[in-house]
Amino acid sequence: MRRILKRAIKWLGSSDSEPPVSNRWELGRISTSATFITLLAACTLVSCSSEPPAAPQPANLAAPPPSVALHVLVVNEPELAAAIGRLRGEWRERFGGNLLAETKTWQDVAAADAIDADLIVFPTRYLGKLATRGWLRPVRKNVLDSADYDAADVFPLARRDLVTWGGQVMALPISIDLPTEGLLVRVAPAALSNDRQGVLFDPETMRPRIAEPAFVQALSMSNDAAELGSVPVLGVGDRLLAVTTASRNPATAFRLLGWLASAEISTQLASAVGGPMPIRHSLAKSSAWYDPRLNAAERNELAIRLEQALNSDRCLLVPRIPGIDDYLAALDEAAASVQAGNAEPLAALEAASTKWDAITDLLGRDKQRAAYLKHLNITEP
Repeated sequence: MRRILKRAIKWLGSSDSEPPVSNRWELGRISTSATFITLLAACTLVSCSSEPPAAPQPANLAAPPPSVALHVLVVNEPELAAAIGRLRGEWRERFGGNLLAETKTWQDVAAADAIDADLIVFPTRYLGKLATRGWLRPVRKNVLDSADYDAADVFPLARRDLVTWGGQVMALPISIDLPTEGLLVRVAPAALSNDRQGVLFDPETMRPRIAEPAFVQALSMSNDAAELGSVPVLGVGDRLLAVTTASRNPATAFRLLGWLASAEISTQLASAVGGPMPIRHSLAKSSAWYDPRLNAAERNELAIRLEQALNSDRCLLVPRIPGIDDYLAALDEAAASVQAGNAEPLAALEAASTKWDAITDLLGRDKQRAAYLKHLNITEP
Protein backbone atom coordinates (compact mmCIF):
# COMPACT_ATOMS: atom_id res chain seq x y z
CA MET A 1 0.00 0.00 0.00
CA ARG A 2 2.85 2.37 0.86
CA ARG A 3 4.45 1.77 -2.55
CA ILE A 4 1.19 2.43 -4.37
CA LEU A 5 0.64 5.71 -2.50
CA LYS A 6 4.15 6.88 -3.38
CA ARG A 7 3.46 6.31 -7.08
CA ALA A 8 0.17 8.15 -6.89
CA ILE A 9 1.78 11.14 -5.21
CA LYS A 10 4.55 11.14 -7.86
CA TRP A 11 1.94 11.12 -10.64
CA LEU A 12 -0.12 13.86 -8.99
CA GLY A 13 2.96 16.04 -8.83
CA SER A 14 3.74 15.53 -12.53
CA SER A 15 2.28 17.47 -15.46
CA ASP A 16 0.91 14.39 -17.19
CA SER A 17 -2.86 14.37 -17.47
CA GLU A 18 -3.03 10.58 -17.70
CA PRO A 19 -1.16 8.04 -15.66
CA PRO A 20 0.98 5.52 -17.46
CA VAL A 21 -1.02 2.61 -18.80
CA SER A 22 1.05 0.16 -16.82
CA ASN A 23 0.05 1.92 -13.63
CA ARG A 24 -3.64 2.43 -14.27
CA TRP A 25 -4.57 -0.75 -12.51
CA GLU A 26 -2.66 0.45 -9.48
CA LEU A 27 -4.49 3.79 -9.62
CA GLY A 28 -7.77 1.97 -9.29
CA ARG A 29 -6.41 0.30 -6.22
CA ILE A 30 -5.30 3.68 -4.88
CA SER A 31 -8.76 5.16 -5.42
CA THR A 32 -10.45 2.28 -3.67
CA SER A 33 -7.99 2.36 -0.79
CA ALA A 34 -8.23 6.12 -0.35
CA THR A 35 -11.99 5.90 -0.15
CA PHE A 36 -11.69 3.21 2.50
CA ILE A 37 -9.16 5.26 4.51
CA THR A 38 -11.40 8.33 4.36
CA LEU A 39 -14.42 6.37 5.66
CA LEU A 40 -12.26 4.71 8.32
CA ALA A 41 -11.01 8.11 9.53
CA ALA A 42 -14.54 9.55 9.70
CA CYS A 43 -15.81 6.57 11.66
CA THR A 44 -12.85 6.82 14.02
CA LEU A 45 -13.53 10.51 14.71
CA VAL A 46 -17.20 9.84 15.44
CA SER A 47 -16.54 6.84 17.64
CA CYS A 48 -13.85 8.68 19.64
CA SER A 49 -16.23 11.41 20.69
CA SER A 50 -17.88 10.35 23.95
CA GLU A 51 -19.91 13.57 24.40
CA PRO A 52 -23.02 14.38 22.33
CA PRO A 53 -22.89 17.61 20.35
CA ALA A 54 -23.77 20.67 22.43
CA ALA A 55 -27.24 22.08 21.89
CA PRO A 56 -27.28 25.55 20.33
CA GLN A 57 -27.60 28.29 22.92
CA PRO A 58 -29.94 31.22 22.39
CA ALA A 59 -28.18 34.52 21.96
CA ASN A 60 -28.14 37.07 24.79
CA LEU A 61 -29.63 34.71 27.37
CA ALA A 62 -30.05 36.79 30.53
CA ALA A 63 -29.08 35.27 33.85
CA PRO A 64 -31.89 34.99 36.42
CA PRO A 65 -31.94 37.89 38.88
CA PRO A 66 -30.26 37.18 42.22
CA SER A 67 -32.49 36.53 45.20
CA VAL A 68 -32.81 39.63 47.38
CA ALA A 69 -32.99 39.25 51.16
CA LEU A 70 -34.94 42.01 52.91
CA HIS A 71 -34.67 42.70 56.62
CA VAL A 72 -37.62 44.18 58.56
CA LEU A 73 -37.04 45.74 61.97
CA VAL A 74 -40.07 45.96 64.28
CA VAL A 75 -39.93 48.37 67.22
CA ASN A 76 -41.21 47.10 70.58
CA GLU A 77 -43.45 44.30 69.23
CA PRO A 78 -41.88 40.82 69.10
CA GLU A 79 -45.23 39.23 68.24
CA LEU A 80 -45.58 41.44 65.17
CA ALA A 81 -42.01 40.63 64.10
CA ALA A 82 -42.82 36.92 64.37
CA ALA A 83 -46.00 37.40 62.31
CA ILE A 84 -44.07 39.21 59.56
CA GLY A 85 -41.44 36.47 59.64
CA ARG A 86 -44.14 33.87 58.98
CA LEU A 87 -44.93 35.65 55.71
CA ARG A 88 -41.52 34.77 54.24
CA GLY A 89 -42.83 31.75 52.33
CA GLU A 90 -45.63 33.72 50.71
CA TRP A 91 -43.25 36.58 49.88
CA ARG A 92 -40.75 34.16 48.31
CA GLU A 93 -43.48 32.47 46.27
CA ARG A 94 -44.84 35.76 44.95
CA PHE A 95 -41.67 37.78 44.47
CA GLY A 96 -38.75 35.35 44.67
CA GLY A 97 -36.89 36.93 47.58
CA ASN A 98 -36.10 36.21 51.19
CA LEU A 99 -37.73 37.97 54.14
CA LEU A 100 -36.30 38.29 57.64
CA ALA A 101 -37.86 40.07 60.63
CA GLU A 102 -36.56 40.93 64.08
CA THR A 103 -37.59 43.16 66.97
CA LYS A 104 -35.72 45.73 69.07
CA THR A 105 -36.80 48.08 71.80
CA TRP A 106 -37.08 51.75 70.97
CA GLN A 107 -34.29 52.46 73.45
CA ASP A 108 -31.92 50.22 71.47
CA VAL A 109 -32.97 51.73 68.14
CA ALA A 110 -32.62 55.32 69.36
CA ALA A 111 -29.20 54.61 70.87
CA ALA A 112 -27.81 53.07 67.68
CA ASP A 113 -25.68 54.93 65.14
CA ALA A 114 -27.60 53.49 62.20
CA ILE A 115 -30.42 51.11 61.28
CA ASP A 116 -29.33 47.78 59.86
CA ALA A 117 -32.61 47.01 58.12
CA ASP A 118 -34.45 47.63 54.86
CA LEU A 119 -37.78 48.50 56.48
CA ILE A 120 -38.85 49.54 59.95
CA VAL A 121 -42.24 49.20 61.68
CA PHE A 122 -42.71 51.72 64.48
CA PRO A 123 -45.25 53.76 66.49
CA THR A 124 -46.16 57.05 64.84
CA ARG A 125 -44.74 59.16 67.64
CA TYR A 126 -41.19 58.09 66.68
CA LEU A 127 -41.46 59.38 63.13
CA GLY A 128 -39.77 62.69 63.96
CA LYS A 129 -36.77 61.08 65.65
CA LEU A 130 -36.23 58.67 62.75
CA ALA A 131 -36.66 61.40 60.14
CA THR A 132 -34.38 63.95 61.83
CA ARG A 133 -31.61 61.35 61.85
CA GLY A 134 -32.04 60.83 58.12
CA TRP A 135 -32.99 57.18 58.46
CA LEU A 136 -36.18 57.16 56.38
CA ARG A 137 -36.78 57.43 52.64
CA PRO A 138 -39.85 59.37 51.45
CA VAL A 139 -42.40 56.96 50.00
CA ARG A 140 -42.20 56.79 46.23
CA LYS A 141 -45.14 58.01 44.20
CA ASN A 142 -45.54 54.70 42.38
CA VAL A 143 -46.13 53.02 45.76
CA LEU A 144 -48.71 55.61 46.80
CA ASP A 145 -50.48 55.12 43.47
CA SER A 146 -50.23 51.32 43.50
CA ALA A 147 -53.15 48.92 43.60
CA ASP A 148 -51.55 47.11 46.55
CA TYR A 149 -51.69 50.20 48.76
CA ASP A 150 -55.03 51.46 47.36
CA ALA A 151 -54.83 54.92 48.92
CA ALA A 152 -58.49 55.69 48.26
CA ASP A 153 -59.44 52.93 50.69
CA VAL A 154 -57.41 54.53 53.53
CA PHE A 155 -59.19 56.95 55.85
CA PRO A 156 -58.23 60.60 55.12
CA LEU A 157 -56.58 61.32 58.48
CA ALA A 158 -54.50 58.14 58.24
CA ARG A 159 -53.22 58.72 54.72
CA ARG A 160 -52.68 62.45 55.23
CA ASP A 161 -51.89 63.64 58.77
CA LEU A 162 -50.48 60.45 60.22
CA VAL A 163 -47.71 59.83 57.69
CA THR A 164 -46.78 63.28 56.36
CA TRP A 165 -43.75 64.98 57.92
CA GLY A 166 -42.00 68.00 56.48
CA GLY A 167 -44.43 68.04 53.56
CA GLN A 168 -43.47 64.50 52.46
CA VAL A 169 -45.09 61.12 52.96
CA MET A 170 -42.48 59.28 55.00
CA ALA A 171 -44.31 56.05 55.81
CA LEU A 172 -47.47 54.02 55.22
CA PRO A 173 -50.00 53.24 57.95
CA ILE A 174 -50.73 49.66 58.91
CA SER A 175 -53.13 50.19 61.81
CA ILE A 176 -54.34 52.95 64.09
CA ASP A 177 -54.80 53.35 67.82
CA LEU A 178 -57.57 55.66 68.99
CA PRO A 179 -57.35 56.30 72.74
CA THR A 180 -60.70 56.90 74.38
CA GLU A 181 -59.53 58.35 77.69
CA GLY A 182 -56.82 60.55 79.13
CA LEU A 183 -55.99 64.24 79.29
CA LEU A 184 -55.29 64.68 75.56
CA VAL A 185 -58.59 63.02 74.63
CA ARG A 186 -60.50 65.36 76.96
CA VAL A 187 -58.67 68.50 75.88
CA ALA A 188 -58.70 67.90 72.12
CA PRO A 189 -62.09 69.48 71.26
CA ALA A 190 -61.34 72.68 73.22
CA ALA A 191 -57.61 72.99 72.46
CA LEU A 192 -57.85 72.73 68.70
CA SER A 193 -58.27 76.11 67.06
CA ASN A 194 -58.40 77.17 63.44
CA ASP A 195 -56.73 80.52 64.13
CA ARG A 196 -53.39 79.20 65.38
CA GLN A 197 -50.98 76.37 64.68
CA GLY A 198 -49.63 74.06 67.31
CA VAL A 199 -51.67 72.66 70.20
CA LEU A 200 -49.01 71.56 72.67
CA PHE A 201 -46.19 73.97 71.78
CA ASP A 202 -45.88 77.49 70.44
CA PRO A 203 -44.17 76.84 67.09
CA GLU A 204 -42.29 80.14 67.27
CA THR A 205 -40.69 79.66 70.68
CA MET A 206 -41.33 75.98 71.57
CA ARG A 207 -42.83 77.15 74.85
CA PRO A 208 -45.35 74.60 76.17
CA ARG A 209 -49.05 75.40 76.01
CA ILE A 210 -50.12 72.65 78.39
CA ALA A 211 -50.79 75.06 81.29
CA GLU A 212 -53.35 77.10 79.33
CA PRO A 213 -57.02 77.20 80.48
CA ALA A 214 -58.22 74.48 78.10
CA PHE A 215 -55.78 71.99 79.62
CA VAL A 216 -56.52 73.06 83.17
CA GLN A 217 -60.24 72.63 82.59
CA ALA A 218 -59.74 69.25 80.92
CA LEU A 219 -57.63 68.01 83.82
CA SER A 220 -60.41 69.07 86.20
CA MET A 221 -62.94 66.91 84.35
CA SER A 222 -63.83 63.37 85.33
CA ASN A 223 -61.79 60.57 83.84
CA ASP A 224 -64.73 59.01 82.02
CA ALA A 225 -63.95 57.71 78.56
CA ALA A 226 -64.56 60.20 75.80
CA GLU A 227 -66.64 59.35 72.77
CA LEU A 228 -64.60 57.86 69.94
CA GLY A 229 -66.47 60.01 67.46
CA SER A 230 -65.21 63.26 69.02
CA VAL A 231 -61.97 64.92 67.92
CA PRO A 232 -59.57 61.97 67.66
CA VAL A 233 -56.10 61.84 69.18
CA LEU A 234 -53.60 60.24 66.83
CA GLY A 235 -49.93 59.42 66.92
CA VAL A 236 -49.55 57.40 70.09
CA GLY A 237 -49.70 53.67 69.35
CA ASP A 238 -50.40 53.58 65.62
CA ARG A 239 -48.24 51.34 63.46
CA LEU A 240 -46.31 52.86 60.57
CA LEU A 241 -44.04 51.17 58.06
CA ALA A 242 -41.15 52.88 56.23
CA VAL A 243 -38.19 52.09 53.98
CA THR A 244 -34.84 53.03 55.47
CA THR A 245 -31.99 54.92 53.83
CA ALA A 246 -29.76 51.98 54.81
CA SER A 247 -31.49 49.64 52.34
CA ARG A 248 -29.30 48.53 49.45
CA ASN A 249 -32.36 47.27 47.58
CA PRO A 250 -34.78 50.20 47.76
CA ALA A 251 -36.85 49.17 44.72
CA THR A 252 -37.61 45.76 46.21
CA ALA A 253 -38.00 47.28 49.68
CA PHE A 254 -40.69 49.66 48.40
CA ARG A 255 -42.48 46.70 46.81
CA LEU A 256 -42.48 44.98 50.20
CA LEU A 257 -43.69 48.23 51.80
CA GLY A 258 -46.79 48.37 49.61
CA TRP A 259 -47.43 44.65 50.05
CA LEU A 260 -47.26 44.72 53.87
CA ALA A 261 -49.50 47.81 53.98
CA SER A 262 -52.11 46.23 51.70
CA ALA A 263 -55.55 45.31 53.01
CA GLU A 264 -54.87 41.59 52.69
CA ILE A 265 -51.53 41.43 54.46
CA SER A 266 -52.27 44.01 57.14
CA THR A 267 -55.36 41.97 58.02
CA GLN A 268 -53.24 38.84 58.35
CA LEU A 269 -50.97 40.70 60.76
CA ALA A 270 -53.94 42.02 62.73
CA SER A 271 -55.35 38.51 63.04
CA ALA A 272 -52.01 37.28 64.36
CA VAL A 273 -51.22 39.97 66.94
CA GLY A 274 -54.41 41.98 67.50
CA GLY A 275 -54.16 45.50 68.88
CA PRO A 276 -55.01 48.70 66.97
CA MET A 277 -57.88 49.27 64.59
CA PRO A 278 -57.98 49.24 60.77
CA ILE A 279 -57.11 52.31 58.70
CA ARG A 280 -59.29 51.29 55.74
CA HIS A 281 -62.94 51.79 54.84
CA SER A 282 -63.15 48.23 53.53
CA LEU A 283 -61.89 46.75 56.81
CA ALA A 284 -63.88 48.87 59.28
CA LYS A 285 -66.32 46.03 60.03
CA SER A 286 -63.97 43.10 59.48
CA SER A 287 -64.06 40.61 62.35
CA ALA A 288 -60.31 40.02 61.94
CA TRP A 289 -59.62 43.42 63.49
CA TYR A 290 -61.77 43.10 66.60
CA ASP A 291 -62.05 41.06 69.74
CA PRO A 292 -63.59 37.73 68.71
CA ARG A 293 -66.01 38.03 71.62
CA LEU A 294 -67.76 40.97 69.93
CA ASN A 295 -70.85 40.22 67.87
CA ALA A 296 -71.66 41.78 64.51
CA ALA A 297 -73.77 44.58 66.02
CA GLU A 298 -70.99 45.58 68.39
CA ARG A 299 -68.42 45.56 65.59
CA ASN A 300 -70.75 47.65 63.46
CA GLU A 301 -71.05 50.25 66.23
CA LEU A 302 -67.26 50.48 66.59
CA ALA A 303 -66.90 50.75 62.82
CA ILE A 304 -69.29 53.70 62.71
CA ARG A 305 -67.32 55.49 65.43
CA LEU A 306 -64.05 54.71 63.66
CA GLU A 307 -65.31 56.14 60.37
CA GLN A 308 -66.62 59.26 62.08
CA ALA A 309 -63.28 59.86 63.76
CA LEU A 310 -61.00 59.21 60.78
CA ASN A 311 -63.16 60.95 58.19
CA SER A 312 -62.96 64.11 60.29
CA ASP A 313 -61.11 67.22 59.17
CA ARG A 314 -59.50 67.68 62.58
CA CYS A 315 -57.39 65.67 64.97
CA LEU A 316 -54.95 66.21 67.80
CA LEU A 317 -51.74 64.67 66.52
CA VAL A 318 -49.17 63.92 69.20
CA PRO A 319 -45.96 65.81 68.31
CA ARG A 320 -43.69 63.54 66.29
CA ILE A 321 -40.47 65.04 67.62
CA PRO A 322 -37.41 63.66 69.42
CA GLY A 323 -37.94 63.04 73.11
CA ILE A 324 -41.71 62.60 72.80
CA ASP A 325 -41.82 59.78 75.36
CA ASP A 326 -40.23 62.07 77.95
CA TYR A 327 -42.74 64.84 77.22
CA LEU A 328 -45.70 62.46 77.51
CA ALA A 329 -44.34 60.91 80.71
CA ALA A 330 -44.21 64.35 82.36
CA LEU A 331 -47.80 65.04 81.28
CA ASP A 332 -48.98 61.66 82.58
CA GLU A 333 -47.26 62.34 85.87
CA ALA A 334 -49.15 65.63 86.23
CA ALA A 335 -52.48 63.95 85.49
CA ALA A 336 -51.73 61.15 87.97
CA SER A 337 -50.85 63.62 90.73
CA VAL A 338 -54.17 65.45 90.28
CA GLN A 339 -56.13 62.20 90.18
CA ALA A 340 -54.45 61.09 93.39
CA GLY A 341 -55.33 64.40 95.05
CA ASN A 342 -51.72 65.44 95.49
CA ALA A 343 -51.88 68.60 93.35
CA GLU A 344 -54.27 71.09 91.84
CA PRO A 345 -54.64 70.98 88.03
CA LEU A 346 -52.94 74.32 87.36
CA ALA A 347 -49.99 73.64 89.66
CA ALA A 348 -49.50 70.15 88.22
CA LEU A 349 -49.55 71.42 84.65
CA GLU A 350 -47.16 74.26 85.42
CA ALA A 351 -44.75 71.76 86.90
CA ALA A 352 -45.09 69.62 83.77
CA SER A 353 -44.53 72.69 81.60
CA THR A 354 -41.27 73.39 83.43
CA LYS A 355 -40.16 69.82 82.73
CA TRP A 356 -41.08 70.23 79.08
CA ASP A 357 -38.89 73.32 78.82
CA ALA A 358 -36.01 71.41 80.38
CA ILE A 359 -36.40 68.54 77.89
CA THR A 360 -36.48 71.01 75.00
CA ASP A 361 -33.35 72.79 76.18
CA LEU A 362 -31.54 69.49 76.71
CA LEU A 363 -32.28 68.33 73.16
CA GLY A 364 -31.70 71.78 71.65
CA ARG A 365 -34.48 74.32 71.31
CA ASP A 366 -33.68 75.22 67.72
CA LYS A 367 -33.51 71.56 66.68
CA GLN A 368 -36.76 70.79 68.47
CA ARG A 369 -38.46 73.75 66.85
CA ALA A 370 -37.28 72.64 63.41
CA ALA A 371 -38.66 69.15 64.07
CA TYR A 372 -41.95 70.56 65.38
CA LEU A 373 -42.42 72.69 62.29
CA LYS A 374 -41.91 69.58 60.14
CA HIS A 375 -44.41 67.76 62.32
CA LEU A 376 -46.89 70.56 61.58
CA ASN A 377 -45.83 70.55 57.91
CA ILE A 378 -44.99 74.24 58.16
CA THR A 379 -42.41 75.55 55.70
CA GLU A 380 -40.61 78.67 56.77
CA PRO A 381 -39.93 81.32 54.11
